[in-house]
Amino acid sequence: MQAERLEDGAFLVCCRMDSTAEDVRATLTGINELLQGQEMAPPQDSNWELVIAEVLNNIVEHAYEDRAGGDILLRLVFSPDRLSVEFTDFGQPMPSGTPPSGAPVDLDVSVEELPEGGFGWFLIRSLSENLDYHHDGESNRLRLSIPLR
Repeated sequence: MQAERLEDGAFLVCCRMDSTAEDVRATLTGINELLQGQEMAPPQDSNWELVIAEVLNNIVEHAYEDRAGGDILLRLVFSPDRLSVEFTDFGQPMPSGTPPSGAPVDLDVSVEELPEGGFGWFLIRSLSENLDYHHDGESNRLRLSIPLR
């Protein structure tokens, strides 16, 4: 994991992780440790970590089909009011070449009828902006930004 202060004052964090849930958790812990005491650290009530975790877990589960050994590259730029993020992986592309719509799930059903999944993309789309996905034949690249204030 690498971190540096950029000329404009933003805080850049870059890391590479393996396609496992354990590596995702360790990376998020490491990022939080790097942010301790940083001027550009997001406010405590920010949802940035939820969005990052959801995207990374989707990459592990879907792009790499829960197989270890796949590289995930993460680039975060923390500015005073925004976090810009780029995720790169070399797994399977998103179905139909686009991120899921993230339509809200109907919660007005019995507990037994609640879907197992389907909440992640709704959260990602609700809490982020400027979502852009591209698959170039070798890699998947997802970019988004998260308002912090």
